[in-house]
Amino acid sequence: MKVTVGKIKKRKIILLNFVILLFVVWWLGVFFIMYKHFYERIMFFGVLIIILLLIYSFVLPGIVFANTMWEVDQKYLRYIYFDKNLDKARYLYSFLFKNKYPRYQINLKLSQIDFVQISYYRYSFYPSKYLVDGSGYKIVFKFNMLDGSQYIIENFVSHDRESFKQGIELMKKQGVRFVDPYHLLKALCSNKDINLHIALVEKEKNHD
Repeated sequence: MKVTVGKIKKRKIILLNFVILLFVVWWLGVFFIMYKHFYERIMFFGVLIIILLLIYSFVLPGIVFANTMWEVDQKYLRYIYFDKNLDKARYLYSFLFKNKYPRYQINLKLSQIDFVQISYYRYSFYPSKYLVDGSGYKIVFKFNMLDGSQYIIENFVSHDRESFKQGIELMKKQGVRFVDPYHLLKALCSNKDINLHIALVEKEKNHD
């Protein structure tokens, strides 16, 4: 048995590209109406090209690989680790144009996992921290190995909670032990609002 979590889908990428193109067409229409001079239109077109390069180099790959893609079977946990954002872009366009799926760089043998510690921390994303509800919580999975090494994954939770739950259950069946003092895993696997769950945990901690 094998479970894949966080698998990227071409349909999602095509939809994101459609949204980006709508954004571009809208701004083209606005600026071509507002600016009549040729040189102004050329300047705007140049700025738009730069913005598109930034979007397709950083923003789109970041959205597609927002969650860690991982796979588990009876023996191994494998996941993709990106050291740089440009690596995300390279993997994304290899997938789109060559139909080549990203390779898993990290392979953890389940029998060598001592335990998995689950925790969280609060984070704010600039500039959204200055807006209403501009912060949230990151769930951290720390894989402690028998040899003393540690592997920390922050975006281990997938939007597809069903495949995430199946992957966790398969690891448990193979003897992987999860240390979860705040019952985060139970909340995640039962499709509860994790931010609300952590807010209640924080309230209890402050009360104590």
